[in-house]
Amino acid sequence: MKTIMHLAVLVSLTMMSHALFAQERKPQSEFDFNLYRTVVKNEPDKNIAVSPYGVQKLLDLARYGAAGETKTEIEQVLGYTQPVKWETRSDGTLSLAAALWTQQGFSILPGFLRTARGNFGSAIEQVDFARNPKEALRRINKWCSDNTKGKITSLFDDIDPLTRLVLANAIYFAADWQTPFNARETRDDDFTLQDGTKVKTKIMGLFGRQWKYGEYGETLSLELPYKATGYAMVLLMPQNPEGFAEWESAMTAEEFALIRRSMETQLVSIRMPKFTMEAKISLNDTLKQLGMLSAFDAVKADFSKINATEPLYVGEVLQKTFVKVDELGTEAAAVTAMRIAYGSPDPPKLKLFYADRPFLYAIMKGDTILFLGRFVKP
Repeated sequence: MKTIMHLAVLVSLTMMSHALFAQERKPQSEFDFNLYRTVVKNEPDKNIAVSPYGVQKLLDLARYGAAGETKTEIEQVLGYTQPVKWETRSDGTLSLAAALWTQQGFSILPGFLRTARGNFGSAIEQVDFARNPKEALRRINKWCSDNTKGKITSLFDDIDPLTRLVLANAIYFAADWQTPFNARETRDDDFTLQDGTKVKTKIMGLFGRQWKYGEYGETLSLELPYKATGYAMVLLMPQNPEGFAEWESAMTAEEFALIRRSMETQLVSIRMPKFTMEAKISLNDTLKQLGMLSAFDAVKADFSKINATEPLYVGEVLQKTFVKVDELGTEAAAVTAMRIAYGSPDPPKLKLFYADRPFLYAIMKGDTILFLGRFVKP
């Protein structure tokens, strides 16, 4: 059921991203839930939180630098082809930041830089990945920490010297509940796992309040508003915890919309765990499974709208998240980054020659054999 709670956090962050600011034009698609299902399907017993908003914004910038099959695949994964206007301002509850670090001396086409600045609010810095990767890494990780209020202090563990640029965005969210939980009601209580096992954890309680609540099919839903107007956490869970995996895998954007429309204001008592979690997710395999293949292929990738002469490909896509839920409210942060490297054909497969049996040898001068022998016995 911890997974249930973290799905709820995912859903709440997704919900916020669809209606953050009036001027943001973000297309609706199944991307959020496609991404989530693909990330969690191999982690049935692990707490996971992803920021679909951060990944979508990153991929959207990458598609402006892509062409041909690579661009088509990215748009198929995103679920749209039209231009997008992304909000770049912060509003006191949600802080947004974006940045691009490029290799010194590496030429990026002006059109891509204009898009990065204008549509995504990206700061642009030059670093030396080739000769001083440690300093480049320090600057990127400092940016992560600065833009998540120290909740995510690093993203990359190291940087490949062949890196030509890194694209990143950061999200930091902090809000108090409109109706805070009473800390005196928090106590150790049973929490039922998917297999029916019960474990003890800190459970918060708030009783007999008016909230939006719904029962739609097998799903129970509850909306907890924050003080900041327009922000809320939506909690979802199946009636039967043992059916969670099947229920989770069937969740779609359409299903989520139907669930939300079914909710009505009712008198509700709630108990839910307080928790803090961190996750670091490599999205390479996830995005490949969703259909974004050529971008990761050093031969097939086409990022000619970033640089028209050097072959580039996506070396790594990472996301790190932090979520804290307690009696007062919620704090959450995410950094999503893409490392784009110099591409080259796949290196030849390693061949082995072990002279551990009889062999011949020749000592040569040019084409002339000076000595020719064999070795058959040590």
